[in-house]
Amino acid sequence: ERAKLPDAAMHRSVVDELAEFQERWRRGEPVLIGGIDAEFKLKWGPHGFLERFGAEQVNMIDCRDGKAVHWLTLAHFFAGYMKPWTRAKCPDTFRRMMLKLKDWPPNQDFRDKMPEYYEDLMQALPFPQYTHREGVLNLSKYFPGNHVPPDLGPKMYNAFGLRHAWRGMDPTTAKGGHTNLHCDISDAVNVMVDVYAGEDDADSEEEVEDLELHDDELGDLSAQYGAIWDIYRWEDTDAILQLLHQVAAERDVEITNNPIHDQLFYLDETLRRRLREQYNVRGWRVVQKHGDAIFIPAGCPHQVRNLTSCVKVALDFVSPENAHRCVGLTDEFAKLPRGHHFSEDKLQVKTMLLHAIGHITEALLPEAAPSASAGKDACTLPPTTAHPHIEAKEKQNEA
Repeated sequence: ERAKLPDAAMHRSVVDELAEFQERWRRGEPVLIGGIDAEFKLKWGPHGFLERFGAEQVNMIDCRDGKAVHWLTLAHFFAGYMKPWTRAKCPDTFRRMMLKLKDWPPNQDFRDKMPEYYEDLMQALPFPQYTHREGVLNLSKYFPGNHVPPDLGPKMYNAFGLRHAWRGMDPTTAKGGHTNLHCDISDAVNVMVDVYAGEDDADSEEEVEDLELHDDELGDLSAQYGAIWDIYRWEDTDAILQLLHQVAAERDVEITNNPIHDQLFYLDETLRRRLREQYNVRGWRVVQKHGDAIFIPAGCPHQVRNLTSCVKVALDFVSPENAHRCVGLTDEFAKLPRGHHFSEDKLQVKTMLLHAIGHITEALLPEAAPSASAGKDACTLPPTTAHPHIEAKEKQNEA
């Protein structure tokens, strides 16, 4: 029988030592760091974004039915964020929509659109060796300058919340802002920068009976603010897939590809219990509160549901510890049907690794080291240059 996951792997005290973080990171475990909000110099609430970008039209999703909403502005979202009774209604059902705004800004670098917020985020994030674009342990740093780099963020993820539990597969139930079970091709850190502290109105026009505010693992949810995360080990992916295919057959849900990559399921309490009892798989379940940063290793299946309306900022990176997973997922995604949102190699991790190896080789070979480097920090790598083995490999690939 598999041993229980260590309780200390994810806790609310600050992990202030890089060595402790790396020890857990090498084991493929998520890490939660609290108190990031104390490092912010700017206010990350809705008002600052409303003043500058309120008139901007944005693409959102109504989490009740998963349909796209493209006719509203950022001002509409944040009005409903701060005053739930003003939320826009669905033109088909006339119910108040549970909106989610993800990957914002979609087609622009966060640093260019909001440079002051970008700098504030960067100076607050822990472990800059991994999280900064120029971090020595962020392999994306070594992506060649003459290539179009992958978009690793930061991006904002904003959504309304609903505190009581709901059935993930029931299309008639009132759902709050959430993201179904999925995995990312790269490592990521997700920071909760703002939480609505008032009372979210579920929907005054719907009668919701038997509100479930008790969680078997988290206890009473009535006074919790933030978002619930469920994160599973990379090694448990196959067991999770077996359960999802079993559930799909029971409920007559058609699966054409990988149900995790297609984000078809949210594991509610019933499915999480089945996962524990039938497959002996238990993940990490935690409430992300204001100022919490959650580090998620590449390839780890995870899902999120908002208890209250939240603003999160996430960015991706590629760590040496998980580069092999990024390569494996790249090969896996390449087998998906053409047109699938994951089928395109957006990360370009193999190109990234080739150039990272080239930098390491140049740093280690005496004849490749620049003559003026004697007085420099031993950890500083030489400037970006094409390594002859890499050039030969790229010419071979082009041929």
